[in-house]
Amino acid sequence: MTRLKVCGMRSLEDLERCRAADYLGFVVMADSPNELDMREAAALMSSCSPRRVAVTTEARPERLRALVRALDPDVLQLHTPQYPEALRAAGDLGVPVWGMMAIGPGTVGPPSLEGIEALVLDSPGPRAGGNGRPHDWARSREVREALAPFPVVLAGGLGPENAALAIRTVRPYALDVSSGVSGEGGKDPEKVRELIAAMRGALE
Repeated sequence: MTRLKVCGMRSLEDLERCRAADYLGFVVMADSPNELDMREAAALMSSCSPRRVAVTTEARPERLRALVRALDPDVLQLHTPQYPEALRAAGDLGVPVWGMMAIGPGTVGPPSLEGIEALVLDSPGPRAGGNGRPHDWARSREVREALAPFPVVLAGGLGPENAALAIRTVRPYALDVSSGVSGEGGKDPEKVRELIAAMRGALE
């Protein structure tokens, strides 16, 4: 079955509502309404049982090293198309790294996979990620097929209403969902349940 990452954890209630996910994402050092400061992120991540993903657009080597030391994540997601340069400058960070590729009309070929364990395919927008908009999944499928068997994570405007079609179209390793399962009080438990049900039925 396709794995699930729910991004934008902001409270203990969010952690409880999303505990059925395979990965939970904590946004730090990024231009995002879900950004946590380092103390908030460390406190939440210490209370978390699914695999903890620190998500950042930061590219400065010294700050990436400090982030890993402070949070000890299971995965570091460099959510910027400049991740190859950041990794070359930072060297071995001692943690699995996911890179990011924006899928848009001008997208040309997949980037370098050196130093990463998965590639997140997201929609372009004013921010590096978290724009809440789907992109051309046919293009994502082409990238996934070109990189196979390398793991590809699909992001961008995903929720219970389109998760099954996204999985059938792209066949990704995982879906990365944030706003699609959010409500006024944080993550919406009913939307999370609907999303997981849709994912389970996608390839039946």
